[in-house]
Amino acid sequence: MSDPFSRLEAARELCADGRPDRALGLLSAAVPADLEGERRLVRGEALRGIGYFEKAMAEYRAALGLLDSRDRDLVFEAWFALARCARSLGRVAEARKALARARAVPGADRETLALEDALVLRAESRHRAALKALVPMLAAAKRRRDAGAEGFLLWAIAGSRRFSGDLSGSHRDFKASLSAFRRANDAEGEAYALFGLGGIARLRGLFAEARAAYAEAGKLLKGGPDLFGRAYAHCGLANVQRQLGLLADAERNYRASYKLYAGIGDRVDLAFVDWGLGQVHQRRGELAPAESRYRAALSGFAGGSEDRGLVLARKSLAEILHARGRTKEAEKLFDSAVSLARRSGLTAHLEPYT
Repeated sequence: MSDPFSRLEAARELCADGRPDRALGLLSAAVPADLEGERRLVRGEALRGIGYFEKAMAEYRAALGLLDSRDRDLVFEAWFALARCARSLGRVAEARKALARARAVPGADRETLALEDALVLRAESRHRAALKALVPMLAAAKRRRDAGAEGFLLWAIAGSRRFSGDLSGSHRDFKASLSAFRRANDAEGEAYALFGLGGIARLRGLFAEARAAYAEAGKLLKGGPDLFGRAYAHCGLANVQRQLGLLADAERNYRASYKLYAGIGDRVDLAFVDWGLGQVHQRRGELAPAESRYRAALSGFAGGSEDRGLVLARKSLAEILHARGRTKEAEKLFDSAVSLARRSGLTAHLEPYT
């Protein structure tokens, strides 16, 4: 395929069809100077689809330096994609700045911006505000019978319900999200709905349902290009195995997840794996390794707007410090975890099966 226009279009289609790995091959060849900005933009999309968020952001920034300001659609796309990647990495201040630049582009899609605004609220742990924005969007998607949009919005709503303490509502909405994605024939969406379903089932102590959901999601993504999703599947399954007392199996899956997250540079999700490994050590009575993992998790969570992770890591580290005789330090850390949870409207400090 020698025509650069055709290569760019084919790469875009491959990204949309869930094959960003194949798109990268088409994007390696040189293009005329006036198409280089778009090539970098589409390359960013391919990298983002695999889970290389940092690398994708570098491509979007390069694209913005090359694109003609008159190419409004492409400029909007680049700023918007930059915002999405920053949000995915927990860098919400950066996400908001990029979103403001996208909003300033003449003719910017207001509906798309409103959805991303709501997702940034979720990333900031402002779940009540996120729900207030998302629920009317879901009603609109149902009216126009857009099953894909309905699945995504239900997934987002279910996550915010979970983290604000509405566990039965969250469980219901994740199931509805899964159903909607299946109606839309969206396998990627289906996998992420299964992740959500596994998480809420696990939290409610429904371990058989949780295990089945993570296993099914893992099968959907196995061997595919979505490294982030594959890492998520290993971590979720490890959480269930840990809670069932299958500590060796859990440790093996946590380490597989860690390798994938490290490969794509996802610091915040690495912190969740560190926390999980700390839980394994704690269950075994290995207090020093548990403390080391919880401190690594705290360091990772401190780099993003991940209040829930900070709550979990502080609370868990407090338990270890108390067990090691450092009770005053433990009490101070535990109190800070509960205070943060209450300020953020979270219930993570009450979750025994998180």
